Amino acid sequence: MEGQQVSQIQVPAEALNSPQGEPISHLLITTKSYDALAAFNSVRERLTDNARVLLLHNGMGPQQAIAAQNPHLQVWAGSTTDGAYLNSAFELIRAGHGQTRIGNLSNADDQSLSQQLAPCEPALHHSDNIHATLWQKLAINCAINPLTAIYRCRNGELASHAEYRAHMQVICHEVEQVASALKMPLFDQPLIDQACLVAEQTGENYSSMYQDVVHGRRSEIDTITGYLCQQAEQLNIEVTENQRLLGQIINLQA
Repeated sequence: MEGQQVSQIQVPAEALNSPQGEPISHLLITTKSYDALAAFNSVRERLTDNARVLLLHNGMGPQQAIAAQNPHLQVWAGSTTDGAYLNSAFELIRAGHGQTRIGNLSNADDQSLSQQLAPCEPALHHSDNIHATLWQKLAINCAINPLTAIYRCRNGELASHAEYRAHMQVICHEVEQVASALKMPLFDQPLIDQACLVAEQTGENYSSMYQDVVHGRRSEIDTITGYLCQQAEQLNIEVTENQRLLGQIINLQA
């Protein structure tokens, strides 16, 4: 459903253990980040040589792990600002239009999959530095998602509430320290300004982490703030506030 427009789409499906399972040359994984590796392994034996695998999920870690463990495959990753959520089983609500950028994790010059998918989705574009694209999305998610879950608020309140914004400023400073040490470009403006802009643009939305915590589901904190903290530890950079948020969200989930 999109606005008042309702569409029905028939999707051919088969059991994973079906003996008639066809070889897979193109694999799209859109699970939560913590399920991505298991989803990949469930069909790994059916992948053709040099198959294209595209992962679309929040956070970082699973994409890099799959690429490192399967150098013979073309592993792609993507980042999207499109909005959608499940209203009920098999009922998907498209909450907002955005842009999707994808790129080959090991070959930045390869645009083959981007060109192949472009006719299917006009808002899909090739990223010639997908690692930077993923880091930009990670930085915004680190700044917004945990705080909305802690304060139980919509995205827009982070920018309009002075206390929340000050808290977000501390998080952004730590994220920028890690990105700078990795020589990973983020934005032309300070991260806090970009994060506030995104929060305002999605002001009425509840983040996925907020919704997961409220509904007692596992969140993607391990591949968002958790990934940042792992990188910081390897670089011997203190990210005290992000470490504290990581612990808070984990406790809320428990």
